[in-house]
Amino acid sequence: MATSAATIAVIAPDADDPRTRESIEYDLGQATMSMMLAAADVGIGSGHASVADQDLAREILGFPTDRRCAVLIALGYPADRPLAPLREPARRPLDLVVHPGRW
Repeated sequence: MATSAATIAVIAPDADDPRTRESIEYDLGQATMSMMLAAADVGIGSGHASVADQDLAREILGFPTDRRCAVLIALGYPADRPLAPLREPARRPLDLVVHPGRW
């Protein structure tokens, strides 16, 4: 994060209720994925990280005590090559990862 061109801090309410927290976590995952895909669409690389030290994050970013920094998304242009879709990704055969009906 310290050397990224920019970093997005995803700040969320700090919910005590497990059901509400699960819902928030799901939504944050979807939002994070959407931001990373949007960045890739314009050639910007990204990487996400969790935040272990909430007090330090709060000190640096200045968000309120009833919130938490759920995710950091580092952004930048790849140094070694332009970001482009893989034409032929090295994937395992479908029958090794999909098991219709049962395992």
